[in-house]
Amino acid sequence: MKRLSLIVILVLSGHFVLSQVPDSTVAPTAPTTVQDTTPPPPQENKRSFSEKFALGLGFGFWFNTRTSYFEIAPSVAYLFPKRLTTGIGYRYIYQHDKQLNNDLHSHGPNVFAKLDLLKRVYFWTEYEYLNNQYFVNVPGVDEEYSRETEGTESWFVGLGYQRSLGRKGKGGISVQVLYNILYDQDDHSPYYSSWIYRIGYFF
Repeated sequence: MKRLSLIVILVLSGHFVLSQVPDSTVAPTAPTTVQDTTPPPPQENKRSFSEKFALGLGFGFWFNTRTSYFEIAPSVAYLFPKRLTTGIGYRYIYQHDKQLNNDLHSHGPNVFAKLDLLKRVYFWTEYEYLNNQYFVNVPGVDEEYSRETEGTESWFVGLGYQRSLGRKGKGGISVQVLYNILYDQDDHSPYYSSWIYRIGYFF
């Protein structure tokens, strides 16, 4: 009787132990995840107004025994993200003829482009059209001159040097040495030579 009771206890104990072990042959089910394949929207590189546009003011002057010359040229430029800058401007030139004791005035628009070559050195090209005043001798009358006006074209190419003075590269001075490809010594150009220099300020 004791042996039968022992066998029954062992059978029940074995059944209890086996019932606590999970079935290792059944693989657990992993949670299903859905990946979002939608590409992220492109991030726009928004630049401020001051990063896109710049104002400039150029000057030029020279003197000799016959003529005093002064020019002023405001401009507005668009700054591309890289090294290129383009813009438009307007130039006014004042000349005083010391022998005739009289003044001449020239003015007109221009378009230009600037390409940075080095940190402070750049290439400059500019086309300009001026309403140009000049003196002509009155036929048959000695020492009598009349003031005439004609259109004058100029195309400048050359190099410039710039030095920033303000914070974050804003504001500074520039110096240019330019050659006028369309210069003709026999015409009535207000420029004294095919080579000119300029000093400017940008902000």
